[in-house]
Amino acid sequence: MSASGRRGILMLCTGNICRSPAAEAIMKDVIERRNLQPQFFVDSCGTGGGSSNWYKEGGFSYHEGDLADPRMREAASKRGLNLQSRSRPLARQDFDDFEIIIAMDRANLQAIETARRHWGVQHPKARIVLMSEFSPDESFKGKAVPDPYWSGPDGFEYALDLLMGACEGLADHLSALPTQSSPS
Repeated sequence: MSASGRRGILMLCTGNICRSPAAEAIMKDVIERRNLQPQFFVDSCGTGGGSSNWYKEGGFSYHEGDLADPRMREAASKRGLNLQSRSRPLARQDFDDFEIIIAMDRANLQAIETARRHWGVQHPKARIVLMSEFSPDESFKGKAVPDPYWSGPDGFEYALDLLMGACEGLADHLSALPTQSSPS
């Protein structure tokens, strides 16, 4: 929980330019529609965009400071979503500042674990899970939100469809938890 008393949700993908900024915007929209702004804040980040040393001192993170991919911004805008965040890599402090870190795929989970060990974070406050765990579609649970970066317009639409359902499920899950505890 933050100093403001709000619970943090951190969306994470590889480059923080497609899936995680879309998930951030969708989750913010869900929180606003449900009038949950006093309880939650949302951010997004990435795992270096393919750089092998993004988490190390002096490491490089592709896309850092960039807006979301123009194709994702266009697809999201058709749904009334405005992707405004700028790409940043996961930081050590995120393990303390957020209650939950939502990864888009298993490679993201592995990158989080690699960084956590490198930074010496023994017992992260944040719970780290796959986005698909919150999907209302049981057949999607445990699967990746596919990275649309290498696909055409249909890939971006599909990713948005999956993220919209999962964000609604995440809001249901977090709303059902006691305010002062972290998810279990």
